[in-house]
Amino acid sequence: MNINDITFDNFMSLDSKDRKFILNDIESLKILVKNNMSDKRYQHSLSVADVCKDLANHYHLDSIKAYKAGLLHDVCKDLDEEILFEYLKYYDPIKLNNIYGAYHAWAGKYYLKEKTNFHDKDILNAIYNHTICISRDKLSMILYIADKREPLRNINDGVLQLAYTDLNKAFTQVSWSVERYIEEVKNERFVKNSL
Repeated sequence: MNINDITFDNFMSLDSKDRKFILNDIESLKILVKNNMSDKRYQHSLSVADVCKDLANHYHLDSIKAYKAGLLHDVCKDLDEEILFEYLKYYDPIKLNNIYGAYHAWAGKYYLKEKTNFHDKDILNAIYNHTICISRDKLSMILYIADKREPLRNINDGVLQLAYTDLNKAFTQVSWSVERYIEEVKNERFVKNSL
């Protein structure tokens, strides 16, 4: 099978050696991700991945792991809401009737495990927490900040620069802005009582 034909839906039909290679080879993983989302979402994911890698290097963390977290964080963002609902209903029902805008993050953890047999707990935890971050591990905080302040978003509030000097303060500022957004916007796109 040609790498350009591989999607998350047919990934598990590959030989285990090929699956392992794709999940560990950044260029192949990029193609897999690109095959499964819109171009706009893919460009965002690349930008987030770059920020994650830079921040991880700055804090002496595994930059490849950080890049993968950024690249994979929105794998469920373009999925139909019924699919997200089914993943949460099966794996994490307590999250249903919660903040709808976070469904793709919560479902992403289980989707990757099911569709690719991906089991890096640090990356999965960071993906799970990238919209509403309750984890204080550095990779989760880095992905959370990178997702909200990657350069394509054009938010120039100094938070990204702050992240290089004080990750915790940057995290707190982003958390505060997300909380305000949720409280102020409260629209169908982000907060939904049920599907």
